[in-house]
Amino acid sequence: MTIAELVRRAPMPAVAVAVFTRDEQLLEVVHGCADLETGRPATRHDWWDLASLTKVLVTVPAVLDLVAGGRIRLDDPLGVVWPGARHAPFAGATVAQLLSYDAGLPATVPFFTEGTDVVAAALGTRPTGSAAVYSDVSFIVLGAMVEALTGRSLAEAAARHGLRYAPLPGPAVATERCAWRGRLICGEVHDENAAAMGGVAGHAGAFGTIGQVARIGQDWLCERVSTPALHRSVRECWSEGADGERFGLGWWLAPTRGLGGPRPGADGYGMSGFVGNRIWLEPARGYGVVVLSNRIHPVRTPREPFAAWCAELLLRAQRI
Repeated sequence: MTIAELVRRAPMPAVAVAVFTRDEQLLEVVHGCADLETGRPATRHDWWDLASLTKVLVTVPAVLDLVAGGRIRLDDPLGVVWPGARHAPFAGATVAQLLSYDAGLPATVPFFTEGTDVVAAALGTRPTGSAAVYSDVSFIVLGAMVEALTGRSLAEAAARHGLRYAPLPGPAVATERCAWRGRLICGEVHDENAAAMGGVAGHAGAFGTIGQVARIGQDWLCERVSTPALHRSVRECWSEGADGERFGLGWWLAPTRGLGGPRPGADGYGMSGFVGNRIWLEPARGYGVVVLSNRIHPVRTPREPFAAWCAELLLRAQRI
């Protein structure tokens, strides 16, 4: 079965897949229904909710830009580099610890239900443990830090890479019928905390087309996103979770959560997004894979079929 055939059998309403090397894009396939309520087919021009891919495609590069420019250092405490965070319970955590989910912060908190300022609530979160935990909260804080130190919205940082926060310039792929908002979500961020922040956040909210996300993945594979030294630190400055999960600066390192499929390279790294997205990079093997989908459209479904399908896709990508 070819990758194109596998895409047509995907257990998601719509999916876009790209496979690329450092020098060229080997494959781009888009298939399925962008919106089951209208029946509109997905195309390569559609904008996809990137969910947590926002962390590594927008926020991590923005933080690395601050480091490369000498504005901050990875080992600086948050409360030192950002006066607005000096009273946070985790103000002593370093920038690197926040990036690698090692500041003791919880995975997520439904701040949107409290009707309060999400960033202020995140800054008031008390650390809950010692082992690293994949955390939206740390990236809500990092996104706010970037905006405070640069004086610019994360939307500008996203635009540098061709990505957008809503409103979008073209058609979008629908995600979930949201109980909190009482409507089908299309063209606006699915993540509720990000929505409560006006759609622009460090942990979620960015949108991109399959071509744009593949090009950014290629930039990471070619180490063009930042300086060579900082690219090395992305995988060298890592933390470990309670279950043996390994986190680099924003990225998940192999073999965490099986993200790289059944046979990931030792230096492989990637990220997934709740709505049904995945990016996986194999530096030693010289290729990368991007999956964008609407797994949760129009309602959330079990992750297992999506994960199994991605595992098969990654095996086939190794043979291209």
